[in-house]
Amino acid sequence: MIRTLIVHEVCLIADLLAQALNGQDDIQVVCSVASPEEALTHMVRHECDVVLANILLPDQGALNLTKLVTKKHPEIKMVVTGLLDSKTAILQCLEMGAAGVVQQDDSVDDLIAKVRHVAKGEAIVSPQVAGALIARLAELKRLATELNGYQEISLQDQCTELTAREREILELLGKGYTNQQIADELIIGVGTVKNHVHNILEKLDVHTRKQAAMIARQLAMGEAMANGGTEYTWPSALGVNVTSRREAASIL
Repeated sequence: MIRTLIVHEVCLIADLLAQALNGQDDIQVVCSVASPEEALTHMVRHECDVVLANILLPDQGALNLTKLVTKKHPEIKMVVTGLLDSKTAILQCLEMGAAGVVQQDDSVDDLIAKVRHVAKGEAIVSPQVAGALIARLAELKRLATELNGYQEISLQDQCTELTAREREILELLGKGYTNQQIADELIIGVGTVKNHVHNILEKLDVHTRKQAAMIARQLAMGEAMANGGTEYTWPSALGVNVTSRREAASIL
């Protein structure tokens, strides 16, 4: 069951959304609230899987809530609703850590599908948004090169030393899996997972799981583009937050 919390300042709309979601056998709306502050109180109490936050919440409430939840409760997937058809606004939400977005002209079926996808650690991204994400990654890579004299190395080259098992684990890291979830998925011990993760970080020459996950996501995008798909399945953690020159170089 996908436990969902709705954050919307208009009670009528929140009720309509709840009615549509509760009509599904695999989704349960555990609570509807009107503010980010209430959401923070209830999402942990109800052990939520997905939070729907309206972009029109006052004082950039949806973006601030998304950033905070992504940092403190990464197991909870944030979906920002009510967006206009703006690549800039969508990218801003994704960079804050949103697992997905629901636009104003999306249907109820679209909303339900996106809730299901983000609950599994995936989100459907349109070709237009995928193109904007590629451009943003290229911009960050250019910035890192200019600031640090970073020597370009292809992602495939970075991963040549990885074993087949390490590649499996890297893919799961990209989907936001914890060590325990990886162990359960691959039917191996948590200690073994930790050893593999340590080896992956060393071979990729990165320092954190987040940086390794970024590489995994870029590989996934490259494979999707190579396969010529018109829609791309992305892991949940789409945010790209660079706070220093060193971090920019290390994640790219």
